[in-house]
Amino acid sequence: MIKTSEAIRAARALIGTPYSELDCINLIKKVIRTAPGGDKRYTTAGTNELWNSFDSVPKYRHLIWRQTGISGAKPGMLAFMGVGTGDVDHTGLVTERGTVIHSSKSRGCVVETELTEKNGWNGLGVHRMIAVQDDNAEGGETMFGNATVNITSGYLNIREGASTRSKIIAKAENGARVNIIREAGGTGWVFGALESGEAGYMSSEYLVEDAPPESGDQGETGGEAPNTTTLRRNDGVYITLAGKWTIAED
Repeated sequence: MIKTSEAIRAARALIGTPYSELDCINLIKKVIRTAPGGDKRYTTAGTNELWNSFDSVPKYRHLIWRQTGISGAKPGMLAFMGVGTGDVDHTGLVTERGTVIHSSKSRGCVVETELTEKNGWNGLGVHRMIAVQDDNAEGGETMFGNATVNITSGYLNIREGASTRSKIIAKAENGARVNIIREAGGTGWVFGALESGEAGYMSSEYLVEDAPPESGDQGETGGEAPNTTTLRRNDGVYITLAGKWTIAED
């Protein structure tokens, strides 16, 4: 999977490229093919097909989330025009500046413009290959990992679809970190990404989700809760320490 910052960096490097050389859908393709963590063989059809891929079977699904309107837009999302008209005809990449990078036919090249409804943007989508920035992540970067692979032997298979009959596209060893992106229809499968960048479907039976930070329980007499300090390790696991602690910086 491509980090938010890498996707935006790749798109910005293409600003000024003539529309005749790189239209809007091919801009997104080029970002996915060239940015670190991407897939140089990636392909998809037109913008309308990209939007409609959310309703497709897992093998052909490119969007793993979408909405009408641009409320809540985050860096790394794709913005769309023409949603609700039956012909979604334009797309671009949302940036950390509240703008969108897209290849504009009217302007004749790849540009970065404001992401507003006035400019025609009226839909958002999350692409399976591009991470979306988590506003709560430290330093504004994408937080990786909310589960750990837990198997006693062998590897956890990562598949093209939510079925044991689907093609195996990658393998994860015990202890590997997984970014769970969404559940696969309550079937015991999830769609997620590994730190190495591979994304696909995996059985949730072999994943242990991270525990959320604990706030500290109240005592039986209703007294003041004990002092607790919740830390997040480098591997994404939360640890709660009881008592008074002084956190020293390296």
